[in-house]
Amino acid sequence: MISELKKLFKNKFFINFSTSSIFMFLARYMDFAIIGWKITTLTNNPSSIGLLIFFRYLPLATSGIISGWLTDKFSRLNIIRVIIILVSVYYFLVSLYMLSGNNEIIVFYIFTFISGLLSSTDLASRQSYLSNVVNRKKLKLAIGLDIIIVNLCIFTGPNIAMYMYEFVDFYIIYIFLVIFTLSNLFLIRNNPKLSILKKHKEKYKGIIKGIEFSVSNKLVFSTLLILAIANFFAFSFESMAPYVGKNILNSSPREFSFLISMQGLGALLGSIIFFPVIIKISRPGLIFAFSTFALCFFSFLFSFNNSYLITCLIIFFGGVSISIFGNMHARILISQTPNPIRGRIQGLRQFCIGFFPVGSLLLGISGDYFGISNSIKFFSIIGFLGTISVLLFFRELRKKLNLYNE
Repeated sequence: MISELKKLFKNKFFINFSTSSIFMFLARYMDFAIIGWKITTLTNNPSSIGLLIFFRYLPLATSGIISGWLTDKFSRLNIIRVIIILVSVYYFLVSLYMLSGNNEIIVFYIFTFISGLLSSTDLASRQSYLSNVVNRKKLKLAIGLDIIIVNLCIFTGPNIAMYMYEFVDFYIIYIFLVIFTLSNLFLIRNNPKLSILKKHKEKYKGIIKGIEFSVSNKLVFSTLLILAIANFFAFSFESMAPYVGKNILNSSPREFSFLISMQGLGALLGSIIFFPVIIKISRPGLIFAFSTFALCFFSFLFSFNNSYLITCLIIFFGGVSISIFGNMHARILISQTPNPIRGRIQGLRQFCIGFFPVGSLLLGISGDYFGISNSIKFFSIIGFLGTISVLLFFRELRKKLNLYNE
């Protein structure tokens, strides 16, 4: 494995692209932490936090399929460059609003939606481009390292944002994010476009081709089903962490940022510690299902009235489960999909992740009426039952994985 990693690190295009991903993801989670903090200071209802998650991830469901199609139709690298510019403009507008001193919660929801919309297209493009910038033999390693990068940013982003807030106002932090994000254009300036051959584009032409392929491939279809179930029912410890941290545990800004970043820490350490094991797994579908069971379990534990320390530990171990969950489904969807259609399959992946905001919103509304603890317990149990049903029905999930022959 060490020799393969050395060869991968000699790929300068991979290194440049991965460094760019670190910059983009780090800024993204700094932004999410700041907006989350602002909203929790303006309201103390569970449904308001549900709305935060809803608007943040809604674009994955509403535009994921379209963004995936765009990724296959146009140069993936050019799309990434355009998104870098648009994200920088977004950060500049947020900075101006913060400078104005206004604190309208609806405006923060709009900012959250815009950020989610840009992230949706960026993620589809980056995942698809990554699968081409390395050869197929090193794909498992590249995916594993990409998951580590994401988890690193999930953990460090919120903590960096709140640490900077102790010294400067939020509007200054957003000016920094503008410069930080624009530097990505320099990092990937020499990367190849890696365009798809015209004859391959014609073979898989049209948005509907992605849906047809996913339905015909039972492993891809069952993976997407569990992905949707998990995002709807199994991520309560993530979606309600801001509410619990601010309104139940009465956390300080630093405690708040540390609490919501514990998922990222768990996922980061999990993806690093289990990296040698993860890349050797031959039945990722089975492990993917088991990791979903673990997510439901930790969400169930999260529903009890715990101390700050216990809550942090639950979110941490939930994050460890996410590292395996994310790696397994990413490997299945990329390795089982022909290159010309990977963008559209990534769009369907985002559509399934888009069940997360819907579940979070319904969980928040349910929490207003039945209590957040009871609602989380109910969601966790339904998520477990739904996952085991798919695992039993689709035997493809239990089989060894072979690379798709294009």
